[in-house]
Amino acid sequence: MGNLIKYEWRKQRMTRILILACLLAFVVLFVAGAVLRNDTLVAISILIMTFAGMFGILYVGIENIVILNRDLKTKQSYMLWMVPHSTYEILASKIIAGILQMAFVFMAFFIAGAATLTITAASDGSLGEFLRAVREFFERGVNIQVDWGLVFGMCLLCLIAWMNVMVVGFLAVILTRTVLLNTKFGGVIAVILFFVINFVIDRIYIILGQLFDLAPISGWGGIGLFDYVFYIVMTVLVYLLVGWIADRKLSI
Repeated sequence: MGNLIKYEWRKQRMTRILILACLLAFVVLFVAGAVLRNDTLVAISILIMTFAGMFGILYVGIENIVILNRDLKTKQSYMLWMVPHSTYEILASKIIAGILQMAFVFMAFFIAGAATLTITAASDGSLGEFLRAVREFFERGVNIQVDWGLVFGMCLLCLIAWMNVMVVGFLAVILTRTVLLNTKFGGVIAVILFFVINFVIDRIYIILGQLFDLAPISGWGGIGLFDYVFYIVMTVLVYLLVGWIADRKLSI
């Protein structure tokens, strides 16, 4: 499994390089604006960095779907399944690689943001005041009543929902490239299938949610147990279906 994850990680190397290059350009723009006392330049750089971070995390989160679709379009696509690992391990490695990619991009933008603020404070000669403000912020944060159960519950639910989106994307791509005989407009069909499958899952969620009114999990900010159970079950079912189709149609 480790080798598979490394392989998927290497396949996304160019994306990481491009993101880091863009991030470096944004940081330089920010620092230039701060040094030149140009508030407009600073504001533009912050705005671009914020949206770039959001888009970057979103893209790397689904890039494995794009890569899978691209790989299956080639005549050598069968080689993806010739490694001495099960189909389910291959799919799992893609999901884990996607999670690692998202964490990498998030940390890169977080570190860049912290660095730009520190550099700006240093250029103003107010680094000491900045550090004191940061310390006071964290000291006050200890006394603020934060619903950490809600924070944890939302993060966990987002992770599960994202994994569901990932496996649905895999299903749409593999259906297009196998059952639908790899048509010329396979990419467009895969996108349509992706939204159709997600629509069906949402309909099932609404119907079952009305039938099973499960109580919220205590201490988790009122998030219902049904949300977790539903998306975990759907993710597992779709994951098993994708693996089954890949075994029948792609494995040799």
